Amino acid sequence: MKKCHTFSTEGFTLVELMVVVAITAILASVAVPAYINHINRVKQSEAASQLLTARIEMEEFLLDNNRYAGTIGCLPSFNSNPACLASCSACTQTTHKLKYYSFFIENASTTHYRIASTRKIYSYAQTDKLIISASTQTPKVLNEDALKFSVYKWLFD
Repeated sequence: MKKCHTFSTEGFTLVELMVVVAITAILASVAVPAYINHINRVKQSEAASQLLTARIEMEEFLLDNNRYAGTIGCLPSFNSNPACLASCSACTQTTHKLKYYSFFIENASTTHYRIASTRKIYSYAQTDKLIISASTQTPKVLNEDALKFSVYKWLFD
């Protein structure tokens, strides 16, 4: 008499489970850095938008005062001290943090200004810095590599 062996087909084998885990790990190693880089770019675009606002406010300040503002506190969108708007010459507010980035005026005169926005994202990378000036129409990113997320640094540091 011949014995028939029957195998149960319910569930997953260990090999099938390991294949699914490996595929998931590969997808996650691509998706997580891409997502983090996307989030950092969104935050950077918010800073660029604020620099455009600062540019408009600097031009308005020039029209009203025949010179550019010397401190960031003289601009309405970056003001945390109402006395600065009343008397810009007495304003000592040199930096202002909006969400993730710090804003400050690097230099200003009667004919030129340069406003910067900075954020340190990763300890191993340069500081992310955007600038806008009287001679530029749009913000410029100075450190392109400051936003790059490294999964290897994240895992092994």
